[in-house]
Amino acid sequence: MTSFPAKSAPDANAEETAVIPLGTLNKRIQDEMVALVMLAAEVQIALGPTLAEAKALSPAVQRSLQAIDRLHQTLDDLQRVMGHLSTQTEQDAVAIDPLSEVIRLRHLAHKLFDNIDAPFALSEDDSGEIAWF
Repeated sequence: MTSFPAKSAPDANAEETAVIPLGTLNKRIQDEMVALVMLAAEVQIALGPTLAEAKALSPAVQRSLQAIDRLHQTLDDLQRVMGHLSTQTEQDAVAIDPLSEVIRLRHLAHKLFDNIDAPFALSEDDSGEIAWF
């Protein structure tokens, strides 16, 4: 018979693992995806006048434009899936720390786990110049 080491009693001073309800996280991800869908649509709208002036587009450019459209449609579908999941899994929770470590965009982690309601938007400084990241 194999024996396993006894589990020690929980330390009263140990920090409790931070968790977030899975439904809440899904809803917040859905909100971010809606913002990305809108950004992808804005890119398509911004490219419209430029493309109308172009006499010919290379096959590579055409594939890139199709990829933007596919990105837009995929994000739209995924945000609807996340919306559906947010209503299905309210009782489950996810540990925040491991999930936060895999997210590269710190503002996104902050918004998902710290209950920030404002959607992310690219900003421009007062001079009207685009603020590149």
